[in-house]
Amino acid sequence: MFAHILRRILSVAFTFIVVSIIIFSMMHAVPGGPFDANDMPVSEAVRAKMMAQWGLDQPLHVQYLNYMWGVLHLDFGVPFQSPGETVVELISRAWVPSLILGGSGVLIGAPLGILLGMAAALNRNTWIDYFASTLATFGLTIPVFVTSMLLILIFAVWLNWLPASGWPQPNRWILPIACYAAIPLATYARYTRSAVLDTLNRPFVTVLRAKGLSERRIIFQHVMRNSAIPLVTVFLPMFIGTATGSIFVEAMFRVPGLGAYFVSSIEVRDYTLQMALMLLITFMYCLAYLLSDIAYALLNPRIRVGGAE
Repeated sequence: MFAHILRRILSVAFTFIVVSIIIFSMMHAVPGGPFDANDMPVSEAVRAKMMAQWGLDQPLHVQYLNYMWGVLHLDFGVPFQSPGETVVELISRAWVPSLILGGSGVLIGAPLGILLGMAAALNRNTWIDYFASTLATFGLTIPVFVTSMLLILIFAVWLNWLPASGWPQPNRWILPIACYAAIPLATYARYTRSAVLDTLNRPFVTVLRAKGLSERRIIFQHVMRNSAIPLVTVFLPMFIGTATGSIFVEAMFRVPGLGAYFVSSIEVRDYTLQMALMLLITFMYCLAYLLSDIAYALLNPRIRVGGAE
C-alpha cells in the first residue's frame, strides 16, 4: 500500500508539472496581454515599465521558472485586477461562497441520489424506477444555466418566495444550492441504481438468501458495500468540481466565488490569478483520485494494489 501511495504521489507531481507547463504556454500563446493597448491606453514607456515590474518582459521559460519557484514557497504572486492583495488572499476570500454553496449542493444531492437510486433498483420496473430514471435523465441532460433560469423564474419571479441573486443573506443561498444539487442527485441516482442492480444479480447474493439472511441485512451489509466503489469514484471529483465554483451558477446568481474570478481572470488576462486557479483545480483533482484509490482498498480488501496477488 505504501509503495502504491508513493507512486501515486510521484504521478501527481509529474501531472502537476506537465499541466503547469501547458497552461503557462497556452496563456502566453494567445495574442495580447494584460497591458494591451486596446484595454489600457498608455504610452509605450509606461507599458514597458509595467511589463518590467511584473516580469513580463523576460523570456517565457524564465517567467515560468520564476513563477513555479514562487509556487514552491506558496507565493502565487499578486493579481493584476486586485493589486492590493495577494492571489492567496483573493482565493481565500472568494473560495468561501463557492465552498459553501457547491459543497452544500453535493452533500445534499449525493445522499438523495443514493436513496433514489436504491429505491429504483429495489423496485425495478415500477413507477418508482421510472420516476428515478426520468429525473436522473433530466438532471444530466439539462444544462446548469437552464436549471438556474428555471429556478429563478419559478421561485423568484412567479412565486416570489426567494430572492433571485446575491450572497450575504442565507435565504439567497437556497436557489444556488438547489442548482448545485441537481447534478449530484441525478448522477448518484443513476450510478446507484446500476451498481445495486449489478450486485443483486451476483451469485453471492443468491447464496446469502439461501442461507436465510434477511433482505435488509443483505442489502445494507453486503450489497451496498460492494456497490460503493463506483460511488466513491464519482464523489470526490464531483465535490472538487462544485466546491471550486461553477461559472454558470455563480454568474446566474451573482455569487462572488472562484468561478466568477476565473472568468474575469481570462477576460483581463490576469496571468497570476488564472495560473493559480488552474493549478489549484489540478492539484485538488489529483488529490481526489489519490484518496479514491486509498478508499478502494478500505472498502474492498479483495482489490490488490498494483496487481499483486
